Amino acid sequence: MTEQPRRVLLEGVDQVIETGPGETLLQALERLGYGMRRSCRNGVCEICEVSLLQGELQQRYPRRHLCVSPLGGATGETIALACTSVPLTDVSVKIKGLKLPGEVVVKKLNCDITSVEVLNRDVYLVRLRLPATASLALEFQAGQYLDICLPNGRNASFSIASAPELERMLELHIRLLPDSEMSCAVMAHLQQEKTVEIEAPKGACCLHATTLGKDDRLVFAAASTGFSQIKSMVEHLLARQVKNQIRIYWGARDAADLYQLALPEQWAREYPNVHFVPVVSEPELSPDWVGRTGLLPQAMLEDMDHFADTQVYASGSPAMVYALLDACEQHGMHADQLHSDVFAYAPRPVK
Repeated sequence: MTEQPRRVLLEGVDQVIETGPGETLLQALERLGYGMRRSCRNGVCEICEVSLLQGELQQRYPRRHLCVSPLGGATGETIALACTSVPLTDVSVKIKGLKLPGEVVVKKLNCDITSVEVLNRDVYLVRLRLPATASLALEFQAGQYLDICLPNGRNASFSIASAPELERMLELHIRLLPDSEMSCAVMAHLQQEKTVEIEAPKGACCLHATTLGKDDRLVFAAASTGFSQIKSMVEHLLARQVKNQIRIYWGARDAADLYQLALPEQWAREYPNVHFVPVVSEPELSPDWVGRTGLLPQAMLEDMDHFADTQVYASGSPAMVYALLDACEQHGMHADQLHSDVFAYAPRPVK
């Protein structure tokens, strides 16, 4: 296997990238923020096809050596699988549907509603199955959200709680608000119908494991059902077997609102780089609670002595996110180290 970096010309978009020693085409593309259709990542599903126009590739599985001469002479296309192909020389490839860094393709899709389960007194776990047709596949980043589109034309936004690695399955955590007409309409549709239309992906507060530096420390702060967005990001990182330090803070008024408490507790037991802290702000509502109490920003700052090489991802109400930002800035964190969708949909007034 080559130990040299190689240049890859991306035909059709007229861009050149460089693969690292032993790096596959797919690894290099995702590291640099490009997007393409892919699934299994081990050469079985054959979804991540690329056309080799020039140069040499070594495909690990199915194992074969691919070569296209710059003088031509080959007939038809030479197809390789990006997930298992490593360039042996500088190469030229063409990838159908390649998305440039930062490019987002938002789609409307009809999904099967596979289950609606009660998690606690007012939070429901909703599972959706995406269409199987390849042309309708949805590609999203961990941390993004979707809109549920009701037949009357109204939309409601919910974080995607599942990681992209689950492929066709999407998970949502939805709180039913009895006094909200929209909330009741969404839950009624999900409980009574077999399919639902969604629009996705949306949101810029997301991450991909390939963009992390080896010394980056990740801190996730969730309030109530904000845990759903954090869950997607953490499960993505665990699926990619990252070794970065991960600290998770989940705040709620009372212990009953920590509706999936056993899950992050399991992460902390099974992964040495994961640390989990649940925080209850009104312990008088939970007389049996023996964990941390107080406000979430306070709990975070009690544990953190610096913010160097730290990225914070916050999911909750605007009041919670801005309180966290103010508290962390007072302790040396720069504003651009905190990431949240709140900054897009509820920006502070310019002074």
